[in-house]
This record gives sequence, structure tokens and C-alpha cells, in this order.
Amino acid sequence: MARAALLLFALFMLLTVLRGLRIFFNAVRAAGRAAGGNRPPVAREQEMVRDPVCGTWIDRRLALPAQRGGETIAVCSAECRKSLEAAG
Repeated sequence: MARAALLLFALFMLLTVLRGLRIFFNAVRAAGRAAGGNRPPVAREQEMVRDPVCGTWIDRRLALPAQRGGETIAVCSAECRKSLEAAG
């Protein structure tokens, strides 16, 4: 009787481990699909510009616009924009 109970317990534990592995691998596979697992990486053009106030290089898409002499200039932060616009 004890052997039968031990066998049932071992079978239960094996099935529990297999179920956990199935859940884990399904999650990994879903994450790979969500991240574009089989698609080749897309090259993205990034134009880097230099902030004329502090000299930091930033992506133009992330830069803040500032006006100087009727010209729009890309700056890295609100502080640099204030300094540039105050200077003229």
C-alpha cells in the first residue's frame, strides 16, 4: 500500500513539473513573438546633433526645439533652451 501511495505521489510531482515547464516555454515563445522573434532587425536611421550650449550629443527626434535668430536649433534640455534663447 505504501508503494502505491509513493508511486502516485511521484507521478503527481512529475506531472506538476511537466506542467510548469510547459507554462514556462509557452511564455518564452510568446515573448519571442511579441518582440518580433523571426523578423530581421530593422535598421533605424538616427541623426545625432550636438547641443550648442552644453555640447551633449542627442538624437534629433528626442531634442527640444529652441529659437535663435529665427532659426530652430535642437537642444537637450529645458535649461539649455532657456540659456540659448536668453543669449540671443
